[in-house]
Amino acid sequence: MSPTVKFTISTTEVPSEKELQKLFAQTTWAAKRKKPEIKRMLEHLTVFVTIRENSELIGFGRAISDGVYRALIDDVIVDNSYQKLGLGKVIVENLLKQLTGIEGIFLNTKPDLEGFYKKFGFKKVVGTITMEK
Repeated sequence: MSPTVKFTISTTEVPSEKELQKLFAQTTWAAKRKKPEIKRMLEHLTVFVTIRENSELIGFGRAISDGVYRALIDDVIVDNSYQKLGLGKVIVENLLKQLTGIEGIFLNTKPDLEGFYKKFGFKKVVGTITMEK
């Protein structure tokens, strides 16, 4: 990456399932996601952020929301080659802008990323349990 690199941030340009699968493959939690399911998810996408260098997708994040009471930030990913450049911060900031006015915004994260999300005002919810089916 050269010092004059410019990133393009979009909240309207939906990524393809192929390029998103490439990012997911770099994670432990989404590496097994398949293109048909990713395509279905993208068809229902309303709140999201993409970051590109030239035309290559290097960052992505999305949120699921009812638009009033609840939102869940999910799938915040930055390509391994571009981590530690502040792009994760850009993704979260842009998602939060789109979720302005939502009563409660939630996310699930690993313990090592707790400090990152605290910078945005997120905190552990004492007395709750995250459950999964």
